[in-house]
Amino acid sequence: MFSQAGMVLISVLTLNIWGLPGAGSLGLAPFREQRIQGICQELKKAATRPEGWDAVMLQEVWLKRDRRKLSRCGYRYVVDLNLSGKLIDSGLLILSKHPLKEAHRLTYPALPVGSEVFEDGEALAAKSANLVTMVHPGAGEVVIANTHLVSYYAEGIADKYQRIRLEQFIAFVDWTKKRAGNLPLILGGDFNFGPENRELWDEKNRRLENFVVSKQSEEVTTLSANNSFQEEDQDRVDHLLASPHFESRFGMLAMEKRIGAEGTDINLSDHFGWTEVFEIEAQPQ
Repeated sequence: MFSQAGMVLISVLTLNIWGLPGAGSLGLAPFREQRIQGICQELKKAATRPEGWDAVMLQEVWLKRDRRKLSRCGYRYVVDLNLSGKLIDSGLLILSKHPLKEAHRLTYPALPVGSEVFEDGEALAAKSANLVTMVHPGAGEVVIANTHLVSYYAEGIADKYQRIRLEQFIAFVDWTKKRAGNLPLILGGDFNFGPENRELWDEKNRRLENFVVSKQSEEVTTLSANNSFQEEDQDRVDHLLASPHFESRFGMLAMEKRIGAEGTDINLSDHFGWTEVFEIEAQPQ
């Protein structure tokens, strides 16, 4: 997608699909199969449109059949570094309109398996990051990095994973910057923290001081009371940021569509997606 002379637009989506097991209205994530189908239809539309997302970062694609399905929803190039022998692994996927090369994975240290595993299940997932180089026809090589950090659990008590999430975030940023080197970099995913978490937000500002993001990203949350699976607005947890090679043209909520399932109108996930359109100088071919 091209803008003014000599500049290229790159559009990216991040979405936590809420892909825990369950059929119909039952299970940990209700109506998963219907929601996956709805997400697939939206991806197919975007893949065929010039203004559609160049790259898509997905989180919580836990199940193999869901990764297979979403990998065949119109996007030609896919990074799936989940280990096939594991029931639940990283849950990460990266989809792209453009060729991909040099995919890498960072797996964060495993959480101890204790009584908490029956409360929140975090120790069962291999929280990770994926990184790949997208070869864009106008912008050249652009590094795309996707992660899902450990979730927030408090409910009136201190967040027990605050320190671990901070360590994961630092590892993610340091790793992506080292891997990207001097190449343009777009990173994001479900950080499980936002501006209300001052400790982590200040760390984000320090480590990504020169990275760009739209003003709109500060105005809304992807965990919204407008979502059929949420009761109130929560801290913003889904983010996209780009290295100083870019400028941000705009950002907006995405994947807000509702679908019918067993007589109920539902959203595609308990998260809304977030999309940013970044602008970068065109590279000579």
